[in-house]
Amino acid sequence: MATNATTHEHATIKEWANKHNGVPGVKEEATTANDQRPLAIIWPENRSDNKFREISWDTFFDHFELRQLALSYDTENNSKAYEFVTRG
Repeated sequence: MATNATTHEHATIKEWANKHNGVPGVKEEATTANDQRPLAIIWPENRSDNKFREISWDTFFDHFELRQLALSYDTENNSKAYEFVTRG
């Protein structure tokens, strides 16, 4: 059974992504009604995928805060499973 943690702390998110060699990014195709590109953590195996574009951590967190998001992530077994959720 997976154990999840949820955070909006920038340092924790960067630390978790870096632990898995992830970089901040966006999906190239907008999927929301207001044309916002979804944020993503891009893993090494997806860096050559043209569905994602790498962005700076500053830009990532600007959008993260604007949208009032939090990161829910799996804390077990070196998992890279995550999702962005609305802070509540």
